[in-house]
Amino acid sequence: MQHKIIVGLGNPKKEYENTRHNVGFMIIDAFGKNHSVSIKKERKFLSFCGSSDEIILAKPTTFMNNSGDAVLKLLSYFKVKQGDLIVVHDEVALDLGKIRISSKRSSAGHHGVESIIQMIGKDFTRLRIGIGPDPGGDVRKDFVLDKFNKQEQSLLNKIINVSCEALETIISKGPEKAMDRFNGIEINNV
Repeated sequence: MQHKIIVGLGNPKKEYENTRHNVGFMIIDAFGKNHSVSIKKERKFLSFCGSSDEIILAKPTTFMNNSGDAVLKLLSYFKVKQGDLIVVHDEVALDLGKIRISSKRSSAGHHGVESIIQMIGKDFTRLRIGIGPDPGGDVRKDFVLDKFNKQEQSLLNKIINVSCEALETIISKGPEKAMDRFNGIEINNV
């Protein structure tokens, strides 16, 4: 089996922990725990990394807007093709409780994804985690950097579990099968 690299997007400092923008990091942590993969800081990749036999997990330490630097180094070092990259990130355009799997799409304004596309192109799979509804305008930046409230936290735990299942499906059956199964579900009702 060809190696897969799963990269969760977020910001590395403690002040950003448990914020909406760091949901990609949360899912990487949960997926790593499910697979007994410990994640440690790896300077040469600009990431926190861990790996099993077929899967490399990474959380870039470059901050969201420069995620492409870390992803390029990871792909190059492990000699993994773009098509074997899965990026997990927040999506303000999707409501909390929804996830979407997509491939070969534009960044749709997400700066972390934009950085990756600039460095390697669009030929990778994305697991987009809804954190909306999007408040729009000038308040969007503060919204994505806010922590989840207590009411959202219990739903977030379900979202993380379903997202880990979606990653398993992407890896074992491919992105198209995962799209068929997970796109369009309301996690609140799962």
